[in-house]
Amino acid sequence: MHTTTTLSAAPNHTAVAPAEAPPHHAACLNCGTALADRYCAHCGQDAHHAHRFTLRSLLFHDLPHSIWHVDKGVGYTLRQMLTRPGATLHEYMAGRRAQHFRPITYLLLITAVSMLLLSAVGINPVPAAQQAEMPRLIQLIMERYMQLYAKYPTLIYLIILPANAALAVWLLRPSKFNFAEMLLCQAFVSGTTTIISTVFMIPLLLLIRYFPALQPWMMLTMLPYMAYSAWVFRQLLEPARMPAEDKWVRSIGTVVLQTVVLVVSLILVQIAIMFSLIRQDPSLLEDFRQKTAPKPRSGQAAPVR
Repeated sequence: MHTTTTLSAAPNHTAVAPAEAPPHHAACLNCGTALADRYCAHCGQDAHHAHRFTLRSLLFHDLPHSIWHVDKGVGYTLRQMLTRPGATLHEYMAGRRAQHFRPITYLLLITAVSMLLLSAVGINPVPAAQQAEMPRLIQLIMERYMQLYAKYPTLIYLIILPANAALAVWLLRPSKFNFAEMLLCQAFVSGTTTIISTVFMIPLLLLIRYFPALQPWMMLTMLPYMAYSAWVFRQLLEPARMPAEDKWVRSIGTVVLQTVVLVVSLILVQIAIMFSLIRQDPSLLEDFRQKTAPKPRSGQAAPVR
């Protein structure tokens, strides 16, 4: 009778088992807390993924999981920022943050990956056909700037993010975001626009190698950045009770002023590089004057000796 009772009770116990499989360990390997579920109640570590590392698990699970998994994944955050950026930013600021990358980390990681991709393609700021006629000073300024950008790819963001956030707080004040919140919004937007710009720049850089005349078209890579930013800002203003035209005016005005800040920042950086180069080699200034001096007309008589 005792054996029969034990066997009949077993199915009932199995039927009420939790949906999550029990953890592999009795205690959390990270903090030692007793485990009652898959995740530690004290530190949150996943007991199922506390296994010993192997090359197979590293390549096919841990690395893809750490980057592309839906929980705190770059892929998830990027997808949300491309499809529903305004709602995503409102939700993040309201406290729904577990599934997203932190904004500053998101920006830094995407900027680093984009820089690696652009470096692999090869960034040549001065086409070979123009190098003979271009002043040496201009060539060095562009080369130094690209070297600075490659070494410190987030430098320009550190310069312009606070200014962009201040402009956005001023013009997008119906969104009711304070400066700190708008700074984080700008980090998300800047990271996403970096990906968008990179996608447009890589094919153009490859074409410029064979068709140098396309070099001026590089300026068009600013258009996707500006269009996306205006769209995001328009979505940030969606909850505000104001005419749709006013929302677009504020959004586009914010993008225009932020673009001005970007251009001015780039010019100031290049001016600083120019003064540094001239201080190191004053002959660069004389070469610049000679190559930029107006050339005599073809019909003008040669000077009498």
